[in-house]
Amino acid sequence: MSKIVVHRKGIPELNMVSFFTKAITVYIATYIERREKVKSRMKKFGIHLGIIGALTIALLLGTLWYLDIYTNHDSTLIEVEDLEGLTAVKAIERLEAIGLQSEVTDTVYKDGAKKLSVINQNPQAGLMVKPNRKVYLVINTDNVPMVMVPDLAEKTSLPQARNILLRRNLKVGKVTKKVSSSVRTKNDEPVLAQYEAGTTNVLKAGTLIERNSEIDLVVGISSDYYSDSTSTYDTPLEAPIE
Repeated sequence: MSKIVVHRKGIPELNMVSFFTKAITVYIATYIERREKVKSRMKKFGIHLGIIGALTIALLLGTLWYLDIYTNHDSTLIEVEDLEGLTAVKAIERLEAIGLQSEVTDTVYKDGAKKLSVINQNPQAGLMVKPNRKVYLVINTDNVPMVMVPDLAEKTSLPQARNILLRRNLKVGKVTKKVSSSVRTKNDEPVLAQYEAGTTNVLKAGTLIERNSEIDLVVGISSDYYSDSTSTYDTPLEAPIE
């Protein structure tokens, strides 16, 4: 019976080959696993980025739509009318008719303006505003300020009296020229008396009357230049001489 002889010299070589084969296999498997994880992360990142982009676009479009609705665009803007000079009631009615609101913010006095009329507005006439915009109005008061009557009689000439009255926001009414022995020259026209306009009521110095009221004056003239003892003239007076 023959014997089988086993040579142990080749066993270490087989072990080394097996070791390297396993190492390479593990490395490849680890590389593939890491690569799959990276792909998975990139895929998730792409999905998240797409969602963020979609939300951003939706938010932008929604904002533009809201602004377009809220501002009503240029086609629905309303032109503010010129309200100055209208009564407060009429101005408010005009604003309501065109779709605007109103608010009276102040009442002041303005010379020459009608009582209870609009003397200022904000926004100004001609501006384009949104519907229901509030227009603020300043109204001329019906309470006319009072001023004190100066003492003109026997102290001032007609030109001086005219200047004094204008400075106090008063006006010269009817001027009656009366011959007076105290007047020696034609240029002398002293004020002899002052009256409430259109009456024979003497206005004493210090009396309170409405601003812009007229005061009738009696002015003295020289008898050397006038044959009549009394002459009455409704004389329009010029601007004051400063």
